[in-house]
Amino acid sequence: MSVLSVSNLIPQPVQLVWFKKDLRINDHAPLVEAAARGPVLPLYIYEPEQLAHEEFAGHHLMYLNDCLHELSERLRELGTPLIVRVGEAVSVMEALREEVGISGIWAHEETGNAVSYARDQRVRAWARERSILFHELPQNGVVRRMTNRDGWADTWEERLGSPPLLPPTALIGTALAVQGLQTHAELGVAPSQQTILPGGERAARDTLSSFLMVRGVNYMREMSSPLSAEIACSRLSAPLAFGTLSLRETLHATRQRLAAVSGDPATDPRWVRSLRSYESRLHWHCHFIQRLESEPEMEFQNLNRAFDGLREHDWNPEFFDRWAHGQTGFPLIDACMRMLVATGWLNFRMRAMLVSFASQHLWLHWRPTGVFLARQWLDNEPGIHWSQMQMQSAVVGINRVRIYSPTRQAKQQDPAGEFIRCWVPELQDAPSDFIHAPWEWSGSSRLNYPTPIVDEGKAARAAKAKIMAARAQPQFEPESRRVYALHGSRKKAVMRAERVARGLPPKPVKVTSKPPKPMLVSAAQPALFGGAQSVGKPIHIAGLPDSWREALAAEFAAPYFHALKDFLVRERAEHAIYPPAPDVFSALRLTPLEEVKVLILGQDPYHGHGQAQGLSFSVRPGVRVPPSLQNIYKELHDDLGITPPRNGDLTAWATQGVLLLNAVLTVRAGQPNSHANQGWEPLTDAVIRAVNAQPQRVVFVLWGAYARKKAKLITAPQHVILESAHPSPYSAEHFFGIRPFSRVNAALEEAARGAVVWSA
Repeated sequence: MSVLSVSNLIPQPVQLVWFKKDLRINDHAPLVEAAARGPVLPLYIYEPEQLAHEEFAGHHLMYLNDCLHELSERLRELGTPLIVRVGEAVSVMEALREEVGISGIWAHEETGNAVSYARDQRVRAWARERSILFHELPQNGVVRRMTNRDGWADTWEERLGSPPLLPPTALIGTALAVQGLQTHAELGVAPSQQTILPGGERAARDTLSSFLMVRGVNYMREMSSPLSAEIACSRLSAPLAFGTLSLRETLHATRQRLAAVSGDPATDPRWVRSLRSYESRLHWHCHFIQRLESEPEMEFQNLNRAFDGLREHDWNPEFFDRWAHGQTGFPLIDACMRMLVATGWLNFRMRAMLVSFASQHLWLHWRPTGVFLARQWLDNEPGIHWSQMQMQSAVVGINRVRIYSPTRQAKQQDPAGEFIRCWVPELQDAPSDFIHAPWEWSGSSRLNYPTPIVDEGKAARAAKAKIMAARAQPQFEPESRRVYALHGSRKKAVMRAERVARGLPPKPVKVTSKPPKPMLVSAAQPALFGGAQSVGKPIHIAGLPDSWREALAAEFAAPYFHALKDFLVRERAEHAIYPPAPDVFSALRLTPLEEVKVLILGQDPYHGHGQAQGLSFSVRPGVRVPPSLQNIYKELHDDLGITPPRNGDLTAWATQGVLLLNAVLTVRAGQPNSHANQGWEPLTDAVIRAVNAQPQRVVFVLWGAYARKKAKLITAPQHVILESAHPSPYSAEHFFGIRPFSRVNAALEEAARGAVVWSA
């Protein structure tokens, strides 16, 4: 009996379809293109280098095998089973080429980790050597070889706005031997005890349908709380990460549902805003993956190199261990970590809080904590993951510095402590009034629960001070411009694409004779003031501590302050104004009202380029130390023997409770006192009065005639006023010898407030 040869069964060259993170048959362009050209070899490779990767764990293999099992069934129904092999990609493909011959390889573009990036490069090189055409097709809005973000949103809409592809009606297969899926033991992967959702294309479609038809009705309001997020969130992150559902299918289904509910009086009105909110998340999905595609090095190094050295030398293994095991003493942090380890999932807000706490409060470098979290997420998507690790660690430099308060988040997102009690059973007996901060309860010693690992407030302020000091370095601004050009969101372009997708006409463009100013920071970066405000309502100051916000609420709502805001808007449109808008309130941001021990009053900011940073007498590192500050340093040396620092950055004083306040907080470039009598003085007088009202001793340092006029605002008997000449070269002879630093510390120690470390 003769045996048919492979060539008899395969009269045409074989098209290899390489499945990676696209484990579906619907909307699969490589599969459609390959099927139109001849016999198809659908291939999945278990790659040892990925199975042993530090980000891969047992639950990933469990979910992956669910997906592969269904994919193989669906392909078999079309005419050929999935071919599964184990090994290095090039070696596997070379063996297949020798066995059946391969004329073309079809795959989706993948933005993965460094291992997959290097593997794809090897496959491309091998295919060129063998004269095999390798077709990589996009499956989302991520753009290869992109030089900047201009026009990115239009490309996104062009790709994802087109209709999803139907699967081929039939496939011609090969005579290759079929091998079954591999178990954890066969692949040498430790099994997982996590409870995860089922994988596969059917499960993904069921999840999408339940979200769009039932669960997502209040998505916009409920996605942030761990109590409601499990139900209200789409839960499509794992299907999108493993590719059992395409982003394009998800987008089209969302838009179809939005069209159906819009204008329907019988539909719950919450659907419209929730679906629009969800669609915006689909834009951001590709926005963050694009960062890794454009700059693969960000998996290992700071996206903004001005932050190199910020945390690298401060690793604390005990902090990491307690954080990773949910034993930090902060109930919401520990509950979230324990849920993550048990289920492989958390909602976005809680993920951001975990990263923020590790990077800011514990000051752990984002790379090791990121590896740990990537191993836990079932839906690990390297582009999104490493982008978020760096953004929440404030090392991107084009977003505002956000440090989540775990206690405030607990009170807001889990007000009754239900989520906390579920995942931290040690707190079952804690009174509801103390469930978010059990250390404040007198009976906390009876709980089998650790005390807080750090002082939340102090740790957050110290972290912010270090970050802001790094942002003050001269290399920060050019590096931030580079990062923004390559990675920054063009938010208005995204909004235009959304309007087109919804069938809305474009908004009219205002014509102006002036060219737009170059943008340094993204729309998420805090400006001087918040959004549009009407007179009578308090103007929001981004990032201000609650103590200052409450003490100055009446000032922020006063007509003079609204007029000041309008004045500054006009000034910045027409002139260079110092300091930059995000730094105007740095003194109040760095030194909360309740922590003020010393107030040093200046007149107005330095008016030279790059000098002012929002702290009186202080300049950015790298800027020449001004004469007044040189004289302050000389007196510091004569008074306490402290060697003058090499730079003029006084941030370290501010973080110890030294409020470095100017009476006027802005100035026009090259024009000292140009913003006097425009509205700053009433506000800063209110600041002085608020400090005067503090029950603990504060030492007021008034240098020069202008500052000494403010002594009339200081009336409480517990405070100390130190007056002298100004340290300016014009009056320095009367400034030298006053020994202000030792006198300040003596006054503080007398009141048991602790001396300032002036050498910091």
